[in-house]
This record gives sequence, structure tokens and C-alpha cells, in this order.
Amino acid sequence: MSAVGRARKWVRAVAMRGRMEREMREEMQAHLTQAAERLAARGMSEHDARFAARREFGQLGAIEEDAREARGGVWADNAAADVRYALRYFLRTPLTAITIILTLALGIGFSSAVFSTLTGILTRPAPGVPDDPALVKIRGIVGARPAERLLSYPELSAYAALQDKFASVVGWASAAVVIDAGDRDIGAFTARAQFVTPNYFRTLGIRLADGRTFAQSGFAELAPAELTAVVSEAIATERFGGARGALGKHVKVNDVEVTIIGVAPHRFAGVVQSGETRMVWLPLSAWPPVANVNDRAFTDANAASFDAAARLQPGVSVSDAMAAVRVVAARENATTNAQATPASAASADVVPLRGIIEIGQYADEMGPSQIVFPAIALLILLVCTTTVSSLLVGKAVGRRHEIGVRLALGASRWRVIRQLLTEVFILSLVGGALGLWVFGALLRLVEVRNDGFDVSPNWATTAFMVVYAIATATLAGLSPALHATRVGLSHVLKDTSSATTRRSRLQGTFVIAQIAIAQPLMVVLAAVIINIAGKIPPANVVGLRERIVVAELDAYIGSALKAPDRMPALVQRIGELPGVVSVLPVGRGQGRSALELSQSSAPGDSAAPRFRSVASAYDVPPGYFRTVEAPIVRGREFVASDTALSVTPVIINEQLAASLFGSSDPIGRRLTRALLDNGLRDQPPRELEVVGVVRMETETNSLGYPSDFPPMFVPYERRPADGRLLIRTAGPAESLIPTVMSVVRAEARLVPVRRIGTLGQGDRERRGSRIEVAGSVAGGGMIALLLAAIGLYAMVGLAVGQRRREIGVRVALGANTRDVVAMFFKGGLRVAMVGLGLGLPLSVVGLAILAQKTGMVWIQLPVAGAIVTTAVVTVAALASWLPARRAAGVDPMVALRPD
Repeated sequence: MSAVGRARKWVRAVAMRGRMEREMREEMQAHLTQAAERLAARGMSEHDARFAARREFGQLGAIEEDAREARGGVWADNAAADVRYALRYFLRTPLTAITIILTLALGIGFSSAVFSTLTGILTRPAPGVPDDPALVKIRGIVGARPAERLLSYPELSAYAALQDKFASVVGWASAAVVIDAGDRDIGAFTARAQFVTPNYFRTLGIRLADGRTFAQSGFAELAPAELTAVVSEAIATERFGGARGALGKHVKVNDVEVTIIGVAPHRFAGVVQSGETRMVWLPLSAWPPVANVNDRAFTDANAASFDAAARLQPGVSVSDAMAAVRVVAARENATTNAQATPASAASADVVPLRGIIEIGQYADEMGPSQIVFPAIALLILLVCTTTVSSLLVGKAVGRRHEIGVRLALGASRWRVIRQLLTEVFILSLVGGALGLWVFGALLRLVEVRNDGFDVSPNWATTAFMVVYAIATATLAGLSPALHATRVGLSHVLKDTSSATTRRSRLQGTFVIAQIAIAQPLMVVLAAVIINIAGKIPPANVVGLRERIVVAELDAYIGSALKAPDRMPALVQRIGELPGVVSVLPVGRGQGRSALELSQSSAPGDSAAPRFRSVASAYDVPPGYFRTVEAPIVRGREFVASDTALSVTPVIINEQLAASLFGSSDPIGRRLTRALLDNGLRDQPPRELEVVGVVRMETETNSLGYPSDFPPMFVPYERRPADGRLLIRTAGPAESLIPTVMSVVRAEARLVPVRRIGTLGQGDRERRGSRIEVAGSVAGGGMIALLLAAIGLYAMVGLAVGQRRREIGVRVALGANTRDVVAMFFKGGLRVAMVGLGLGLPLSVVGLAILAQKTGMVWIQLPVAGAIVTTAVVTVAALASWLPARRAAGVDPMVALRPD
């Protein structure tokens, strides 16, 4: 049946129901008229006969309901009537309806954002990659650690030969490259290149936004070199004004000219999620000339450079393919690493091409987030649900007269409950729809949106919203509805206190639960804010930090081009610029180090205590401390010959010296250093000797930003790939930056500038980003506090409304206004304190987990608890005082007047 036919059928059905309704009313009216005439013939007056006939006939509304149910299809009429009645009620009580809708919108919006973000990161393919069950990732495994091993080309070819398992296999080798588009004003820029097997885009099912793929198409086509490229949307937009402007352009990639033949789809940055936006894909045949690799990369089984993905043959499962892959991996491992132990044995497996957990990228880093963020979202949902339940209890109690009258007039208890649930259901759907808008606003603030993850709303997010809205309507609305319909009309009309007391206790229970749940959430968020605030650089720091420029160049990419090292000449040219005092090459930092006081530090004392500390290591050249005006308070500064010493000299700051040596002289003492990060954990410990102590002040002469670990400094040894320059000027340096940029482009054309700016500019950028993060976290805490205040205010306001007559009697009998205020104020404050007491154990557990996961110092945690407790008590006092103050202003004549 067509849509027009269905519409006509529906119109006829509605018209028929309307005609049947009119006929039913006319028939009942005829019965009443006949009965009234019969009674009037017996001597009753016309007025008495009419009322007697109505009593004899029964309740008209109940008879109409029974008739509709007997006729069938009444559910549609009832639903429409419930909706109409609910809308009329919302118009009479707009403040309560808006409060419930906004509460649900906040809860659903935030929780949907967390839900969609986590599912996008953990379970969805990378942006632009089809969600196809046939697409799988072939992961290299070392021991029991997935995605720790790259594949060699012979191993990749062996997987491609499994044609009974895989319809097609693709591989890619990644490298950072320098792209020169020929614009001298902009200069060269860096990008992440993937040298892919020519069947890459076809196998993955990726359709380019514009252009075409490579002319070579077979997996093993390695010659001749096809110098073409597909670029990401970001490169096409930033450098060429769009896809049309990029196609056909000739650019130099690592100083090798290639032609752009295609533009990748929106946000596509490869098979695995990453934060890269500047991406370029070249055929594998272009790998040798562009990346300067030799033929050994294709023949040596020990030259591991490739990642791999594949498309399964129809009917082949992941487990079937995994068994075949492991056989190949075992054979390759036996050939290349016969002496491998079980902990270092190489293997491989096959996983669906979805999410970082299944693919194995960043799984360790995301582990705690899988617990922390859902826990926060669940707490906010619980706070929202208890707030809505509290408001619904108050709303139901306020309608007890209306509900009692409806029950007395013949409405069934189920009928009234259905009406109340319909109202909650409508509010929940509106709140859910508004929550999705809130989710969209939050999504624009989520950093991972631009970090290579697809976190946009999908059917799962919408289903989550609908399920939560239905659950809220059922759970939050059912209990108030059952309590509201429990008491009969006689109790309502007598205005007994027993029923209202039970309902106020129910609402108080919801408020207590709400505060108990909100407290640990707010305490944890407050601790995070305190931790972030401690790392915010001070505002308006001038002086030295405005006279030092840090230039970070991608020299490590340029060094791979077999070009002369341009950094010495660049340092010399910048040093000759007017206004430049000195130019120093500095390292990028060596990560965290665990330090132990060596036994050799205390000669003749074999039982010398061993102290342990953690520091952030930086490599700096001679003259560094003079440049940043950091005084050496004990010992000496570095000299050029320090890099040749067998025991590495180290300069530590005063804080680290005090923690390691106390009041003892640290000069000449030995430390054992073990690297904790920066990819160097497996290096053996090194011995250090303290040669100096420096006074390094974060606000003045620190090159970095506030850190959780004190700094220590080791001698800098020049490497061709190093490209970080420290430029000291005589005056404000910001105006000199364009001149430095022009010198870099002239002297080192293929050395892109990653970032350049003064220390003061870096401070301001860091300050702004940290304030933004702290503000977002504070917003979450304020939402929880606001919801708790709403519930508490509604509870005290309900108590005031229920006891209006009692208040009037008390005031009429001479009660003091202050006593009336105190009575309600103490009640609200008591509920808040009970909620705080119940939430205290959860807060302690949350803080303990936070300290363990983040290394946050414990001294900050009691401060966070004290701040939150003070805030909750203050808000609770205000939320209790306002309705209590209103109660004291009740006019006894109005309060005692009958309704």
C-alpha cells in the first residue's frame, strides 16, 4: 500500500472513531433523559430526577472508558489523551518541567560524549576506513606483547602467499619526510609518509576524495619507481587550497620530485588511529629513492619495517587466518632468531581492524581510562537520576489532591500511574534530544576528535540515549507514581501528615543518595584541578623569558637526506644577526630517570644508605646556565671535555640535592641512573658524578614548564639530527623571530621549523591550555554541585509546602520567625551532612586510585576534600535557607484559609 493509501486509511479510521464517540454520547444522553422522565413521573422534581438518574446510571467517564476498551484500538486514544494532558500540565508548571529537562540533558549529553568517545577509540575503525568484518590487522608479537614488532618484507610476502586465507594483503613502511611545495614564503614542512604496496587503497576499500590511485596495482610491483603520491585532505587544503588545486602539482619529497595524483578521504590518516593530519602515501617502488633505502630492505629477513593488514577470503574466520599466520611467523622466527627465548620469541596474530584495543596500539595507555571515564559518566548519570527522582517525588506530592480526586471519580490506579509515567517519558525524550545537542557541543571540545579517532555520534550513541531515557522514565518515575497513588481521597482531604511524611522521607532518601554520589565525583575533580593549577605558569612574566627564543627544527628528518649538516652554518648565521647575544644547540631531553645513591659515594662505608629519587634529565651545552641566568651555587658548570669522561658528570638543582643528600655536600658524590622512559628502558644503568648544584627557578630561567619531577642536567653531545636552538637576545626577541625564520629557510631549505617562539609565548600558550582544561574539569564539578543543590532545594521546598498550615498555626500562636527558619534549615542541612558522611568512603577510595594512577602527591588530596566539603555545606545551607526563609513569611490568615 502506498503512503497516500495509508494516510487515507488513517483519516477514515479517525473519522469513524469520532462518529462512534458522538453516537455513544448521544445514546447515553438518551438513557439519562428517559430515566429522568421516569423518575419525574413518580413525583420527583425535574432537578432531583436529573441527579437521581445520573446516580442510577453510574459514572459517565468510567462507562466511556469501558466502551472504548470493548471497541478496541483504545490504546491510541489513551496515548493521545495522556500526551495532551501532560502538555497542559507542563504549561501550568513550566519551571519544574524545564529543570527536569535540563538535568537530563546535562546527564545524557555528558554520558553520551564519554560513551561515544570510548567506543570510538576502543572499537571503531580509524576515520575513513570501512567498518568491514573482512578487514583484519596482522600484528607482530614479541613474547606476549602485541603490536611490538614490525614485519620484514619476506615475512609480509609469505602472508600474501596465503591466498586460501586472504583475498589480498597490504603492507606499509612509515617514515617522516620533508615536503617542499616550491613556496619560499612558507618553506618546507614535515609530513608522515607511508610507502604502501600498490594494492593498498583497493584492498581496504577506500575511495579517494578526488583523483586516482597508483598506476602500479600488484602487491609485488617494486620497479620501476613510480614517483606519484596521494596526499591527505589537510595537506591539500593547507598548501593548495583544496583537492582540485593539489591534483597534478609537482612537489619535492625528501628533495625527490613526485606528482600528486590523488587526495585521501576526509580525516583519513591510515589504517591505524593516529594524531597525524599531514599524511602522504607513495607506492612501495618509491621507497628506495625517496627514503634512501637499499635493496636489502626487500630481501633481508632481519630488516623489519612493515605493518600489515589484509582482507579475508569469503567464509574464512579470524581464527582460521590466525592459525595460518602463526605457522608462517614461527617458520620466519626459526630462520632469523634461532636463539630466541620464550620472552623474546617473535610471533604474529590476526585481529579485526577496529579500535586501538583490538589492534593493540596504545592499549596500555588507555587501560586506566577504560575504568576512570565510564566511572565518572556513571556517577553523573546516577546524580541526574536521583535529582530527577527527587523532583518527581515533590511534583507528585504537590498533586496529591488532584490524584485523589481522579481516583475517587473512578480512574484506576494503573490509569493514574500511566499518566504520570507518560509525563516523565515525554520529559526524558525531550531531555535526551537536548542532551544530544549538549553532546555535540562537548564533542567539539574533545581533543581526540582531531586526534585520529572517530567519536562522532552513531546508532549506538542514539540507542544509548533512548535506552537511558526509557530507563529514567521507568525507574525515576515509577516510585513517585506508586507513592502518589497509594493514599485515598479521604486521607488527602483530611490533609493527614502520615502520607506527606512518607513522601518527604522518600525524597530525602533520594537527596542523600544524590549527595553521597556527587561528593566523590567532586572530590576527584577538585584534586585534578588543584594538580593542574599547580602547573599553570604565572601570568605576565617578563624580562629574561621575553629575551630567549626556542627554535625547534626537524633536523632529524633532514639528516636522512644524505645532505650536508646545515646546523653549524645556521647557528653561525643566526649568531651574526643584530641583537643576538648567543645561540646554543640544546637537546630535547632524555626523559625520566631513577636515581640511586651509589655505594661508591661513601668510601670506606659499605653500609652506606641508598636513596632513591626520580628526576627529569636534560642535556645542555657549556654556557647554558650563563645564558639562562641560572647561578651555579655549588661546584662548577659544564666544559667541552665533559663528554669524554667515563663517568658522566651531572648538575642537579637545589631541590633534588636536598632530597638526595640533605645538608651534606653533594659535590663528588656518585649516582646510579636507570632510564624510565623515552624508549630507553632496556639500557643498562649508568654512573653519574655530581659536579654542580644550580638554582633553577621555573618562573625565570627554566627552559621547560613546571614538572612533577625535579630537573638534572648532563653534558650535551652534538648529533646531526639535533635541531633545538636556544637564542638569547639583548632586547625583546619577538620582533626578531621573522628574521630568524628567513635565515633558516635560506640556510637550511629542507629543515622545517616545527615551532619557534619566546619562552614567554610558550608560557602563555601553556597557561591558556591548562586554564581551559581546568575550567572544563571545574565545569563537571559545578554541574554535580548544581544538581545536588536543586535536589536539596526541592526537598526543603516540598517540606515547606506540605507544612504550610502547621507554619501558619505556629506563627499565629506567636512562634518566632527565626525558629521557623531554623526548623527547616536544620532539616536540609542534616540531610546534606548525612549524604556527605555516606559519600566519604567513596571519596577516599577515589582519591587513593587517583594518587596511584597519576602520582599526585597526597597533600593535595585532603585539600580537595576540604574544598568540596565546604562547597557542598555552603550550597546546602543556601538551598535550605531560601525556602525556609520563604516559610517564615507565610501569612497565618492565608495558610489557615480552607482550599
